[in-house]
Parts: sequence; C-alpha cells; structure tokens
Amino acid sequence: MTPSDTYAQRQIGLHWLVVGLVAFQFFTGGGMASAFEQGLSLEAGATGTAVVHGVIGTSILIAMLGRIAVRRRYGAPAPPRTEPSWLQKISRGNHILFYVVLIGMPLAGLLAVLTGSHLVAQVHAITSKVLLALIAAHILGAVRHLTKRDGVVGRMLPKRTS
Repeated sequence: MTPSDTYAQRQIGLHWLVVGLVAFQFFTGGGMASAFEQGLSLEAGATGTAVVHGVIGTSILIAMLGRIAVRRRYGAPAPPRTEPSWLQKISRGNHILFYVVLIGMPLAGLLAVLTGSHLVAQVHAITSKVLLALIAAHILGAVRHLTKRDGVVGRMLPKRTS
C-alpha cells in the first residue's frame, strides 16, 4: 500500500458509484419495507420495488468490498497537515463507519429477507438513519474543505484528461 496525494481512478469511480446506488436506495426503501410487511419471502415472489432494492443493495455490498480491495492496493492520501488531530480522528471514524454500515446494511437486508426476521428488518431500517447522519457529516466535511480550498475534495473528483 503506497498512499499518494490523490485517490486512484478506480477508488474515485467506486466512490461515486456507491453514492449513486445509495441515493437510489432511499427511493426504493419504502417499497421494500411495505413488501416485507406484507410477508415478502423468496418463495412467495416479490414486488418490483423489492427486487430492485435487493439488487441495488447487493450491488452496494459488492462495490464496498471492491473499495476495500482497491484501498488495500492503492492506499489513501494523508489528511491535510493543517487539519487538527481531533478532526482527523472524527473524519477517520466517519469513513470507517461508512464501510461498516454500507457492508452491514446489505447483509442485514438479505438476512431479513431470507429469515423473515422483523427484528433484523428493523435494524436494517434504523441503520438507514445512521447512514443519513454519516452522509450529512461527510457533506459538511466536504463543504468545510471546499471553503478552506485545501484540495481535499478534488482528490475524489474524476480527473480530466486532455
């Protein structure tokens, strides 16, 4: 692992893929919850929204596992030297929680469907609120970096080729 001053293109691509997939999930989550409450099971068939939600959730899981592999290969840029250590710890914790939640949620959703467990389905639903909080903190951090003009946000933007 050799961190550089920017993320590898694969990391950037996977990041934005996950952003798009997660955004889409928030539109299909209600339909999935309704289908589950009506006794959704693999044997009984599923509504279109439930199937789409499951497929996208599985795609998020695969993309996140890919992100781990790519991160291990390419590393990550160091935080800016101007960033206080306490804020670096908060940022690191936020990113670690993203990985935990974005891997755990699809697994919990799959487990809820396979077992019919309402408890696991509730954990999955509650975790979506945690995910929203993580996203809000992440966006606030990005806005802070944009106003500081320290180049941190640019490390996760696709590179233009001339």
